[in-house]
Amino acid sequence: MPSRRGHRARTLRALGVLVRLAADQIDVVPGATATLEVAVRNTGTVVDQVTIDILGDAAAWAVADPPTLSLFPATDGAAVIRFSPPRTASTAAGPVPFGIRATSHEDPAGSAVEEGTVTVGAFTDTFAELLPRTSRGRSSATHELAVDNRGNERLNASLEPSDPDQLLAFDIRPPGLVVEPGTSQFAKVRVSPRQRFWRGAPKTRPFKVSVTGPDAAPITLDGTMLQEAVLPRWLIPALLALLALLLLAVILWLTLLQPSIKSAATQALADAGFTPIPSLGAGGGPSPAPSAGGASPSPSGGAPSPSSAVITPAPSASAGPGPGLNLGGTPVDGRLSADGSNPSGVSPSKTTLYLTDLVFANPNGRAGTLQLLRGSLVLMNLRLENFRDLDFHFVTPIVVKSGEKLTLTASCTSSGTCDPSVYYSGFTNP
Repeated sequence: MPSRRGHRARTLRALGVLVRLAADQIDVVPGATATLEVAVRNTGTVVDQVTIDILGDAAAWAVADPPTLSLFPATDGAAVIRFSPPRTASTAAGPVPFGIRATSHEDPAGSAVEEGTVTVGAFTDTFAELLPRTSRGRSSATHELAVDNRGNERLNASLEPSDPDQLLAFDIRPPGLVVEPGTSQFAKVRVSPRQRFWRGAPKTRPFKVSVTGPDAAPITLDGTMLQEAVLPRWLIPALLALLALLLLAVILWLTLLQPSIKSAATQALADAGFTPIPSLGAGGGPSPAPSAGGASPSPSGGAPSPSSAVITPAPSASAGPGPGLNLGGTPVDGRLSADGSNPSGVSPSKTTLYLTDLVFANPNGRAGTLQLLRGSLVLMNLRLENFRDLDFHFVTPIVVKSGEKLTLTASCTSSGTCDPSVYYSGFTNP
């Protein structure tokens, strides 16, 4: 009688399973289900539980029904493999290898695998959109055409415009699109009217764009261009309003502003100590100035001699100069540079400098900052990129006293020559 140990060894060697496929090739369309029958045989001598699973890329969308079989020794069982690839662009068309594995619970080393191929069919799913659907323009308008390939194979699309009334011209770039599965491509559609009109309400110009592929049904998109007149409707009312404003400005100048300016100028001269210029006499020359003894006629008894006319300044209550006027001062001008050519600046000695005019120059247009200082006091702080030439005129002069220094500094942030400067003019008085 054999030993128990020898009997156990013979039992293990007798375990195992066999797998047979009803077909080694099968076709399936994305979005549908194809089935394949699998036969499994228990070649062992004991009752075994066999697990069926799918190997390869097809395992993501394939299942076994039932997934496990309980088989008596030397008996067969059957299962159905269901292939259901999703109808998405990520499901590639073409052959996909797979394997059907039957795993023995009693003897995992005795498992069996059978291989086959499932061919996934191609499908087309195209979406197209024209943006915007309606455009406006006088000479042309532009639309954008978007084509989405939601199928699982490459799409070669042709774009064909049409105009039922033959009133438009088209320019599509590019005229065709190659769209990979799961991607989008775009094209520009430029629409131009063949004839223009000058005035009137906008006119509606309908058109169509067809998207066609070799294996796909054509998609027709409707679009509309609103052709506007060359002259906008607001132009004539705007011109009339502008003309009315100009007339109103002229009237205001003649009736209000000009007399006020003349009166203010006359008053300013009077306040500064100047008498008005005498009016011209009948003989075309200036009238003689009055004297203490009355008018002095010429020796010939005719009109007085022009040389007898004089301009006498009226007495002033103050001996000093008025604001912004050079009365008795010495005119002075000069130039300060911020490039190092005049680092010492301007410092009046034993006199006072009155600045009435400043002209800043930034010929190279560099960006940065520019400062005009009187001692440590910043008089002006300018941005260089805001100007190339900038001038200031002061009614009340800028005063630089004896011992103070007027300097110009610049800090340029852009590359290149940085040479801003300022031209100044005015007068000096002790």
